[in-house]
Order: sequence, then structure tokens, then C-alpha cells
Amino acid sequence: MAGLFDTNITLLQKAMDFRAQRNVVLASNVANIETPGFQAKDLVFENALSDALRAREPGPLRVTNARHLDGRSATPLELVQPQFIHSGNPVATKDGNSVDLEREMAKLGENQIGFQALTQMISHKFMLLKTVIREGEM
Repeated sequence: MAGLFDTNITLLQKAMDFRAQRNVVLASNVANIETPGFQAKDLVFENALSDALRAREPGPLRVTNARHLDGRSATPLELVQPQFIHSGNPVATKDGNSVDLEREMAKLGENQIGFQALTQMISHKFMLLKTVIREGEM
């Protein structure tokens, strides 16, 4: 997304994408609270985003098919992927389920607040861009 949009907008977009993906994972945990043997998962991405911002060179890509694009124009930030971790209660229930409803609901609330904050930030960025475009027309 280089060119029109700066690194901040790309960062905000990636963070929003990851927050949306995390919401699905956390909701799945809640939905499986009574599933025997289910292990709660979470999605972490903050450190990966931070590392990508500090990186200067695009990350290595593996081409597994001759028809794949080489991806050399992608920035490290655009290549960041979230990491799935097991995050449930260390003491599972008798049936092996590790979902802690209170913990998952707290994570969902925190994730929603983070998503709303990102939405406001990107909205502000686009409002500034719109103002700059209007000023340029005069």
C-alpha cells in the first residue's frame, strides 16, 4: 500500500485486521466452553507489528509455485502474520476444557475497545487526507 498511504495507515489497517481475526478466535473459545477437550486459543500480533516497523528490508518470501508473485515490493509491515497461542486456564476442567469464561469475556471487551480506538484513528487519518485534497483544489 505504498504511495498514497503512509506507514501509519498501513499499521492501523493491519492492527484492525488482526483485532477482527482475534475477535473470531475469542468468540470461538466462548462458543466451545462446553466442548470436552477444547483448548482455548488467542491471537497475538503486537510484537510482530513492532518488529516489522523496525525492519528495513522486506521479509523473505517463499515461492512454492511458478505462478506466484515474488512479493519483493511488499514491505515488512505488509507481510506480518499473527501468531496463534494456547491461552486457556492452566487448570483445565475434568473434561479437559481450558476455557475460562470470565477471562475470555474480558479479552473480548479489551479487543473491542482496541478495535474502536483503531477505527477512530484511521477515520481521523482519512479526514486529514480529505482536508488536504480539498485544500489542494482551491
